[in-house]
Amino acid sequence: MTDVDKLSVALFRLPRPLLALKGRIHTFLSSRLNNMFDQVDDTFFDLADRADNNRQQTMYFDAMRLIRMERKNIEHNFFGVLTQSFQQLGQYQDPELPSQEPEGLEVVENEQLEEIIALDTMVFRVSELCKPELDALNTRLSSMVPALVTLKNNPVGPEVICESFNEAVAHLELKLPVKLVLFKLFDRQVMVSLKDFLVEGNKRLSDMGVLPDLEQLRKARAEPRQQEKPPAPPPEQTSVAGAAHSSSSPASSTTPVSASEEAVGRPGPDSRTPDSLRQAGAGQAKKRRQDDGQRYGQLLSQLKNLLHWGPSGTSGSDASMHQRIEGDELVSMVGNLQQDWSNAVSTEADDSEGLLQLIDGHLERQGEGRLDGTERGLVDLLDRLFVRVNHQTIACAQLAAELRKLELPILQLALKDSTFFDREKHPARRLLNEIAEASIGYTEKVDVDGDPVARAISGVAAELSGQSPGDHAVLTQLLLNFIDLVEKERRRVAVLEQRLMEEATATEKVNHAHQAVVRVLMERVKGKTLPRFVVSFAEDAWCKVLFLNHLRSGQDSEEWHGSIRVLDRLLELVAQGQADAGVVAPVLTTIRESLENVSYDAYDMGRLLGAMEQYFRGELSSEESLRQGVSASPLQSVLVDALRTNIPGNPAALGEDSDGSVDEQYLRRADSLTRGAWVEMTDDGADKRRCKLAGVVLPSGKFIFVNRQGAKVSEKHRNRVAMDLQTEKLRPLEKTQLFDRALEGVVGEMCQSRSVH
Repeated sequence: MTDVDKLSVALFRLPRPLLALKGRIHTFLSSRLNNMFDQVDDTFFDLADRADNNRQQTMYFDAMRLIRMERKNIEHNFFGVLTQSFQQLGQYQDPELPSQEPEGLEVVENEQLEEIIALDTMVFRVSELCKPELDALNTRLSSMVPALVTLKNNPVGPEVICESFNEAVAHLELKLPVKLVLFKLFDRQVMVSLKDFLVEGNKRLSDMGVLPDLEQLRKARAEPRQQEKPPAPPPEQTSVAGAAHSSSSPASSTTPVSASEEAVGRPGPDSRTPDSLRQAGAGQAKKRRQDDGQRYGQLLSQLKNLLHWGPSGTSGSDASMHQRIEGDELVSMVGNLQQDWSNAVSTEADDSEGLLQLIDGHLERQGEGRLDGTERGLVDLLDRLFVRVNHQTIACAQLAAELRKLELPILQLALKDSTFFDREKHPARRLLNEIAEASIGYTEKVDVDGDPVARAISGVAAELSGQSPGDHAVLTQLLLNFIDLVEKERRRVAVLEQRLMEEATATEKVNHAHQAVVRVLMERVKGKTLPRFVVSFAEDAWCKVLFLNHLRSGQDSEEWHGSIRVLDRLLELVAQGQADAGVVAPVLTTIRESLENVSYDAYDMGRLLGAMEQYFRGELSSEESLRQGVSASPLQSVLVDALRTNIPGNPAALGEDSDGSVDEQYLRRADSLTRGAWVEMTDDGADKRRCKLAGVVLPSGKFIFVNRQGAKVSEKHRNRVAMDLQTEKLRPLEKTQLFDRALEGVVGEMCQSRSVH
């Protein structure tokens, strides 16, 4: 909203009838909310009394106290949002444009999804129950304000009231079961009685002079529509009429007065002026747009106008032989094609044949009708949409066929439910989003009957085919059941992934400690000439002390640095040669205690400490030991080139891939990959596979990738991941709102194609 729009809304003064309606809804909702809050204590007390455990009982008691304390704040927030919705009616909107900006795509958590479903179910039920009253009220409100009033912004409509209540309780820290109970109370105490208020509101506005003849006008419009559709004459009459028409002269055939016009006393076409004809044509075009908008929704109505979905130019003789198929007739017809469609998508190796071709072929064989106009555009849109979803998300032919089977029941739903394409939160669209996301990891051949998720996806198509299109309760239950199954499978795989990450982290920690120990020792002894006992002490004994201190306490701990200081002190004394017992004794005592703490062999420890004591006392030199025939004496000096440490780990596994230069932006893209992100990898053999990032092992930065079953398929260091991103051997995949994204893409392509041509 621009600054000018905000200013106009702020300065907008509600008309007197709208102020009266605002006062009435405030009084009505205050009374109903009081009834609801009076029921809260009893409801939650009963739930706590029937709770299975102490945790549930405490949850309900805490919620009861919290709602009691926050009652005034809830009411204040509720009426504040409702008042704001009245004031926003002062914002002008172009009637040819959508009434609001499309909602951004976002990740919806499972708990939040259940809340949305509960609210949407409440809104849908009341909207269907009060449809005539809401339509009349929308028309009356639109005549008083600059905005186009619809179900979405009607301040006394179910959507705004439910959303206002949702925002009013959003600040409360309530568990999902508690919030669902609260929504149910709101539904029973407030929303159930909204119809009575809407009837009263329409009557009050009518009494105050706001379109008082609205109902009469509607009835008057309905009667001509019924008269314009007389029953079809018998075949004999049709043939006679056709013969009479063909024998008439051209002049006479251009000026007949219709029977319906004679019946109501209206003038024939020749008696109308050009201006009146243009106005009548414009009115009929507007009426057709409104009918399409009511029948198929706003999106399809706009696409029809933009892409000129209309009659396909059939010749007059063909048009008389083939009646246009639409509405319930089309729903019934496509319902009989379910088996043919299932067979077609199961046997087709590509997407060249779609549902539109199947319907056209069926109609051509029957020779009784044709698919045209918005209905044809709708089927074409669904064909493109499902092909795009399959290409973008699924790399498994069996699962792609199962998803494609859903197109026919979705077509039936879209024909019956005008909100399917307009509501991002429609339960069927959520179900398709969940199915597409669950299918993303299947790349290899899958046994549909043996895999629980694949079996559930296959079952959804069968379930939808056997249900009445547009039944939101069935759709919602299907959605919740599918989410529950996928969540169970996800938890099972998450346990395997967690175990894998723990093993990888432990292995990495061991390798890192091994590398740190070797580095410390080599920095201090490599290239030096030292007594043999010092080399044995470093590579066989003290390396274990260093390793365990690093593993237990880390590289920044006092234990790690203390063990390094002991080694440095020993090397310093060795370099000095003979030393006083008082100087050497503390060092040897610390060494003995440290080796005992790591359970070092007592015999080997005694030999090492004895050699150290002999060395510092100068009792036995290397020359003297040689004269005595002692080979490889612990006191003999050797040049240290390498150490063979006897500790676990493989430091070579820590080496990062450093071949080639990596752009900084690809390193940032690698860092942006989060746990659970799906990617598509291309191997050197050009084979593609899809993997999920199970996690990143720190501090080395090793990325662990798993398949949909939680088994490790690849591990790559950060630099290698960045290089694969740069060379497009690794491609991140979108995993949320896949169906909605595909719909946006298809609509964009269709509009772009129209603008090009």
